[in-house]
Amino acid sequence: MKLPSVIPRLLLAVLGLLVASLLVQPVRADTIAVDFSCNLATCTGTVTNPSAGDFSGSGITVTESSGSGFTASTDTFTLAFDTLSGMISITDNGPGAEDFSGTITSFVPSGGSTTGNLTLYADWTTIPSDVQAYFNSLTGTDSGAVTFVLSSGAATSVDVTITTAPEPGVLLLCCAGLFGLGLMLKRRAAVLA
Repeated sequence: MKLPSVIPRLLLAVLGLLVASLLVQPVRADTIAVDFSCNLATCTGTVTNPSAGDFSGSGITVTESSGSGFTASTDTFTLAFDTLSGMISITDNGPGAEDFSGTITSFVPSGGSTTGNLTLYADWTTIPSDVQAYFNSLTGTDSGAVTFVLSSGAATSVDVTITTAPEPGVLLLCCAGLFGLGLMLKRRAAVLA
């Protein structure tokens, strides 16, 4: 039986995985997010329904409310989105030019007789460099909600929380390890047969 020859290969595979794990960018273990919001007293802007099933929002003023410290507490931002084109952006109204932009991946409208709710899911492909450093990631992902008055379209409540995007390197590393393990088991079965 050639069991001893399998051990060096297994040790080599483990060493390879350890070296590969050192090359993967580390991710913060705690939940980190940048949160933008407004309420009935501070919201401005409108949400329209230009074509059946699609929505757009413009001039919606929000503030960064997560306490991350990347903006001054007095900075305001403008949220704009269009579900037809898939565009979403949060633009800094102050001197900091902390602009975010991304793509709407899906949305879910709901509502009652006087107000409407729109839940947006987006991938943020462009985020400011200081937020990239805070996230330890170049991109972000989110789910956000906009509440608006159906008759006028006036935004009454907004909450957009941007979090780090999942690390593709971790998934790649896991798949490579499983592939290598499968090859090793296949070779072992061929040797034993």
